[in-house]
Amino acid sequence: MRRVATGLVALLACLLVASAALAAGPTGNPSAIAMYRHAVRVTNDLPAYVQSQTGYVRIQDSLGPTRVAHWAWGWDQFQPGYFPAAEHLVLAQRGGHTVWIDDTLTSAPAGCHSPRCRKAVPIEFLITKTRAYYGLISSGSTASCFVREALRDVPYGVGSPWWTPAGQFFKPKPDGARTQITSKFVVGHQLVTEDDWITRSTSVFAKSVLHVAAGAGHPGYSYRNTDTRLSTAPHFPKLTLCS
Repeated sequence: MRRVATGLVALLACLLVASAALAAGPTGNPSAIAMYRHAVRVTNDLPAYVQSQTGYVRIQDSLGPTRVAHWAWGWDQFQPGYFPAAEHLVLAQRGGHTVWIDDTLTSAPAGCHSPRCRKAVPIEFLITKTRAYYGLISSGSTASCFVREALRDVPYGVGSPWWTPAGQFFKPKPDGARTQITSKFVVGHQLVTEDDWITRSTSVFAKSVLHVAAGAGHPGYSYRNTDTRLSTAPHFPKLTLCS
């Protein structure tokens, strides 16, 4: 189970639910649980890796005369005028925990049809355990300056393991050079079915697909990511506050 929340206003509640699921421990197929636990340890111990993700966050922004930047994730993302976003997450880790995250959101080409969507610029988040920032990228691959943002208003927290073994696990399925493991758990009263693929030669997570069912008055949605390991942790990006 990836450590995620399902909506802007439900961040704290969902993290508490996820923590309760973790405390209860995984159930189901012993072989799947053992394989998943090993992949969790190996992947969380990497100095850094990249996740390319779609389907989890939507944005609406503008560099115009007045800076505008809005985002929402999980079931909360379906706001009028918000556009699907592709995410590029760089996760730096130490001792099995995340220490900072650099997350860049870009309007996803597949869901970007209106002129306003095409004019939307990427939003970059820099998140540490104690502080968070966002910046709009007008050129290049990183924002020229950043604005402080409350930790409760960014999609991810820092300081805990990114992967945790929780939920009900089913029999592993060989898939070429990888093994597929399916698990199910509940977050915020919504049933989540998670399919993870683990590379057998390295025991590192390679990709995931999560389907979140509608529930508790919230819409269902799906998101997916691919993972790429980095041999060394990158330096924390240069951070200049906007004047």
